[in-house]
Formats: sequence, C-alpha cells, structure tokens
Amino acid sequence: MKRSSIRSSAAVALIVALGFAPAALAQDQNPAADRSVTSGNTTIFFEPAGAQGIDAARLKTWGEFAEEHPGIAKSLAYNSSLMDNDAYLAKHPALGEFFEAHPDIKEAMAENPGNFVAIPPRPGE
Repeated sequence: MKRSSIRSSAAVALIVALGFAPAALAQDQNPAADRSVTSGNTTIFFEPAGAQGIDAARLKTWGEFAEEHPGIAKSLAYNSSLMDNDAYLAKHPALGEFFEAHPDIKEAMAENPGNFVAIPPRPGE
C-alpha cells in the first residue's frame, strides 16, 4: 500500500513539474521583455537589485524597529524626509531615540532610503 502511494506522489510531482515547464521555457526565451519599459524611442532596462553595499546588520536592526513601529515605518516608506522633520520626530520620540542610538543607520537611510523602506502595495495591487 505504501509503494502505491509513493508512486502516485511521484507521478503527481512529475505532472506538476511538466505543467510548469512551458512557462519556465517561455520566460527564458526573452528575459528582457519583463524587465524593460519602452516609451517612444527610449527603452529602460531594469536589472535585479543586488545585495552589495547593503549592511545586513543595519537592515536587521531597522527591521526589528519597523516591526515594533509599523506606522512609523509606513510613513517613512511614503516620505523618507520625515526622518529629518523635527515636528514628526517630536510626535514619534521612539524614532528619534532609535536614530540617536544608531546614527549610522540614519545616515545610510538618508543616502539610500530604498534599501530600508519599501512602499507596501495598496489594496488591489
């Protein structure tokens, strides 16, 4: 009985794998098509982001803060200049304290905010 269930599991796995093969092959035929935008006579090619230049420890520290303060993280995702806004920092002292404890993260966020914050998709996107 166990052998037949193993065989049927293997058969299902094979069928599923073969079902995805045409889609995978179609993607490989023109990989730039999904990563480019053409407007008039200008084509912009998008390359996947690499992890070079990103300090994983800083990112982890920020991620922990962002999990504890999702409203602040979301606000900074939409407007990264809030990290230098005195009125915003007065309303959110936890952010000011975080930046005082981690000035290197504030500096890195100012240089490349996209490495730390991402705009979450809106409903329906």
